[in-house]
Amino acid sequence: MRFPNDTAFHLRMAAIVLAALFVEQLAQKHVPHWTSPQIGVVTFAVGLTWVALAAFHHAKSTQDRLRAVEARLERVQALADALADDVRSRRSLPRP
Repeated sequence: MRFPNDTAFHLRMAAIVLAALFVEQLAQKHVPHWTSPQIGVVTFAVGLTWVALAAFHHAKSTQDRLRAVEARLERVQALADALADDVRSRRSLPRP
């Protein structure tokens, strides 16, 4: 997994899929007129489009947050370097 905080989501989704499989099997055995619904190509394509758009939105927001964190890290690194240079100049130590 790419993000540690996604673990709970994936575990919940896996549990839902397994529960759905068991419920479908039980429905076929215990409900006399049960038939699984048929999914058409258009419905399947719309569903895949929905999933792709959700993944794209998640990836884009994650990329934006990563860029912001990288910019902040660069600013902190520049500040740390400036402070280290200031300490060296005050102590009159040679520059490495």
